[in-house]
Amino acid sequence: MADITPGTKVTVKIVNHPTNAAAVKTLVRLLSKDADVLTENARLRRIRKQQYNPQPRGGRLYAGHLVKQHPIKGKIGEQGTIVASVDVLTDLNSVKRFVEVSPA
Repeated sequence: MADITPGTKVTVKIVNHPTNAAAVKTLVRLLSKDADVLTENARLRRIRKQQYNPQPRGGRLYAGHLVKQHPIKGKIGEQGTIVASVDVLTDLNSVKRFVEVSPA
């Protein structure tokens, strides 16, 4: 971790099960910056928009929104390639017990 400079690409892989919910949320947030995950989130967003069909109810438009499906769950074996900015390196340092970081 100390040899990684800001602005370089790194591969992050979850190798241990996170022990608390905050670590899971941090890992999901970090791995969601991967290009493949971003395209999958955009695809799911388009599907939710297509299936949104509001109907008039009580003089206003009413429709239930579909719940977002998260492609990243924060489980062992998930990995992604992200740009190591300063905030990413800070987050990686907080969850370094659970991840393996290598230059991409």
